[in-house]
Amino acid sequence: MQDLKHKDPIPNRISPGERTGYILFAAALIIYGSIAWYNGEIYIPTRDIEGLRFTGTACVLICCGLFIGAASGLSVVVKYYDQRNNEIYYERFASVTRIVALTLIALGTVGSILYNSFLP
Repeated sequence: MQDLKHKDPIPNRISPGERTGYILFAAALIIYGSIAWYNGEIYIPTRDIEGLRFTGTACVLICCGLFIGAASGLSVVVKYYDQRNNEIYYERFASVTRIVALTLIALGTVGSILYNSFLP
């Protein structure tokens, strides 16, 4: 693995369109996760009319994954406004939160499928 301390800093440049996209996507994740958390059920649309519905622990894991994914996206925008030379910390935060978010969503999905397959 490459040592991040010796890497040249990347200038804080991001287009206004990209910033808006990250903010809107993070807002959508937060709103979708909040509604699912409040209802106690998260709905994932599929080609089938019924779609997938997750409740209980799976819903909590997936919602937490959505919130952490939103934090990962917002860190890119915050990095743009921070003028200090600490891009490396934002990159680490974004990569760790992305991995954690995807892991939580996968655990919620796979756990729910396995749990429901063992029920009579």
